[in-house]
Amino acid sequence: LLDLYILTFNCARAIVNPPLFAPHVFRALPKDVPLPDMVMFSLQEIAPISYSFLGGSYLTPYFEQLVASLNIAAKIRDGGGTTYKQILTRNLGMTAIMLFAREPVAERIQWIQTAGTGVGFWEMGNKGAVGIRLGYKQDDESSEEVELTLVAAHLAPMENALLRRNQDWKNIVRRLIFANEDNGEAQRGRTRTSSSEDADEREPLVPESRLRGREVSPCPLYSTRGHVFFAGDLNYRTSIISPGPDAYLSFPQPDASSEDPNHMSKLFEKDQLSQVMRDGEALQGFSEMPVTFPPTYKYEHPEGAPEPSASNLLGLEEYREPNRWNWAKHRFPSWCDRILYLPSALLQPQQYTALPLQLTSDHRPVALSVRIELRVPQVADNDIRKHPPFNPDPEWRYRRQSARRFEIIVGFVAYLVYTREGNGIAVGVLGGLLGCAYL
Repeated sequence: LLDLYILTFNCARAIVNPPLFAPHVFRALPKDVPLPDMVMFSLQEIAPISYSFLGGSYLTPYFEQLVASLNIAAKIRDGGGTTYKQILTRNLGMTAIMLFAREPVAERIQWIQTAGTGVGFWEMGNKGAVGIRLGYKQDDESSEEVELTLVAAHLAPMENALLRRNQDWKNIVRRLIFANEDNGEAQRGRTRTSSSEDADEREPLVPESRLRGREVSPCPLYSTRGHVFFAGDLNYRTSIISPGPDAYLSFPQPDASSEDPNHMSKLFEKDQLSQVMRDGEALQGFSEMPVTFPPTYKYEHPEGAPEPSASNLLGLEEYREPNRWNWAKHRFPSWCDRILYLPSALLQPQQYTALPLQLTSDHRPVALSVRIELRVPQVADNDIRKHPPFNPDPEWRYRRQSARRFEIIVGFVAYLVYTREGNGIAVGVLGGLLGCAYL
């Protein structure tokens, strides 16, 4: 068996605060259950568009705080007996995926492939999907490899963009093609021993030969050889129009009884994602555990909330899990953040819930714990894994390369305009040009 833990979070372009985030990371882990073998973070709006599109070292501070959060969470849960190694971190524009594993588990990863596609403007990565597919071997005696496919995604926003979200899903299925990892394209996992040595990069936990993947043809999202998980800010709402000026008066609150017409369960009946899945318009074949947690978007932080720090954590709890939900009045509360999977008798979903509100975001994180029996699933002839809803786009690689060129241009311009460092460069260059003009 393999215990997998998936957490999705729209970071709102801000660095997470580990003392606030870490205590709740494993909220979806059942009580008295050991820490999971493998952890996936699905991250949206990981950083401002300039840093996200330029990538590389610009994203390092954002990822480092997430690594720190996981290590703190593990220590809180079991007193420090379990440590996680970062296997692979990859971003496609503003959407990122991070994969961690306990060391004995990491040693059984045989190969890794990655995929990414943008569905934003000009197919850039302000919205899109990024994924990891790995081959896992249960033990040395076994010759059977089980595939795990993990995808982080961010679809189009706004209430009236339902059809656009469905189209985003179609484009992801067509263009999220898993291929062998290109050298230097992803930020590979490194073993880190302590916060004082975070800059000390050591040998990759998974050998380079395995990180490059199998020598096979690129493969699409739907797979018959294993299990597929799809997590992210899918942005499906509870209305196709924006709320009127007084609509907020009927938004759900935690003290409403189940018979109350304003109870959150009544609002969930209008959930767009449930409807399109039921009608076969998107996420075809995928399933989800019952949603019993509150809407995950869009929250407003009350005025007077203190700045988060390690010294005032207790005082912040009343703002993070209040007796009244402080909804933004211009958006219907919605379950935007979701974790889905292709069902199998070999999957045992354990718990599915939302984490407390983080003071750096207007979304609540969502997490799922699941136990996987490590055998290749038996797939019937009529299974959607054998008959995906859309065919792969033969130009997927060219389209991604073209979009990547636009991302670099947009990222550089945004860097010059919206960051202090970029402003300094722009002023320096402009000053130099003016100086040359007067010589």
